[in-house]
Amino acid sequence: MDPAAFLDIAQQWQVSDSEAERRTSIGRSYYALFNILRQSLSSRGVTFRFRVTDHGDLVDYLTRCGNQKAARIGGILKDLRVQRNDADYDMNLTIDINQSQLAYQKAQGAVDRFNALSQTDLQTIITRIQALPPSRRQRRNP
Repeated sequence: MDPAAFLDIAQQWQVSDSEAERRTSIGRSYYALFNILRQSLSSRGVTFRFRVTDHGDLVDYLTRCGNQKAARIGGILKDLRVQRNDADYDMNLTIDINQSQLAYQKAQGAVDRFNALSQTDLQTIITRIQALPPSRRQRRNP
């Protein structure tokens, strides 16, 4: 499956009258970006150790690799994860249209930034990620 299809759902439901659909839009925005990045980096040799920690590891890789473009994308991914957690778990929080629209715009913008990376930039980012020492999260036993 192409994870970009999640962005179509996020776009469709970002302005819904249904709060459940707006919450789902936020989740799909996050997972579209997460899966696009993970799939692209993984297909180019970046190793993800444990599926349960891939979310934090991906943010860690992008923010620690020493590339400003990657760090910005990693920061957006981290922000979207917080929004997704709020949308999925905090039922006392009201999710309005502005929040779901912002999440979608962040995800689409980050995907566009990632896709606009030159092959040289992308290869540099991958090489730097592969050279990173393991984070504390990665050193734990599964």
